[in-house]
Amino acid sequence: MAEEPGDGRHADWSAGGRSSGGRVVPVYAVTGGRTRSTGREMPVEALITVTDAGGRAADLELEYRTIVELAAAPISVVEIGATLGVPVGVARVLVGDLADAGYLAVHLPPSATTNGGPGPEILERLLDGLRAR
Repeated sequence: MAEEPGDGRHADWSAGGRSSGGRVVPVYAVTGGRTRSTGREMPVEALITVTDAGGRAADLELEYRTIVELAAAPISVVEIGATLGVPVGVARVLVGDLADAGYLAVHLPPSATTNGGPGPEILERLLDGLRAR
């Protein structure tokens, strides 16, 4: 029988990102079909940590609660995606939702800009490297 989006069933993410069986809500349903977060873009290497509000959040859906638990220690967006077994784009959307709600803090690498692209110093180093050849 085909799985229906929004049927209320979720994966058991506690097994390292693998479902323990049964039906699972597809990742596109978890993100509401979105491929981008409503907040700022974030590079995959951005470090994520839980905020005080996130530590007290008890009514989150399983996927969101798992991310908050993972962020008890600094973790990157790409590591969250790998741990949950979801594409990085999905991890970005879920992390963005939690950051917008104040449950997570996003720590951009020093070389990143607010739109997720490389900062000027990285571009200058790249250009210098190309000129040296």
